[in-house]
Amino acid sequence: MDSGSLTVLVEAALGRSWGRDSSWHGEEHWRCVAATGLALAENLPSADRELVLCFGLLHDTRREHEWSDPEHGLRAERFANELQDEGLLALGDRRFALLATALRLHADGHVADDETTGACWDADRLHLPRVGIDPDPARLSTKVARGPVPLAAAAALRSAGAPGWTAHVTRVCSTTSAP
Repeated sequence: MDSGSLTVLVEAALGRSWGRDSSWHGEEHWRCVAATGLALAENLPSADRELVLCFGLLHDTRREHEWSDPEHGLRAERFANELQDEGLLALGDRRFALLATALRLHADGHVADDETTGACWDADRLHLPRVGIDPDPARLSTKVARGPVPLAAAAALRSAGAPGWTAHVTRVCSTTSAP
């Protein structure tokens, strides 16, 4: 996807998201997860940065409750399907399946062998301290996410505020050629 397509996707997803203003699971969190995932992906040679960005954008857009909402990943996957059916999320079958799985299972405590899924899930988990949960290193999929440095970087990002979507899109498009 080019920068124009990604920008249209971001605008569509934000306009139709639920809980965008939530202080725990809203847009600020989504941007933090995208930023952290992209930072992790820089050290993961096979990670698909577009998918990491899409995950950050979409993973919590269908939360109904702040605390317990075990179906929100499945609802995020369904939302991604809607966006794909409308031509807004043009990833191809293989890449879309990877994103759909990452969205559906992101809150289930799994770890991933795939670097893209690992970067997505680890990015979200590194931001668990915002809700009073310390990430379990055994639940981090990638070596680059383990240790105090990534956790401190995530905390600093939450404190300073995550970059906007335009910066994320620019970052992805300047470093990625679609697989």
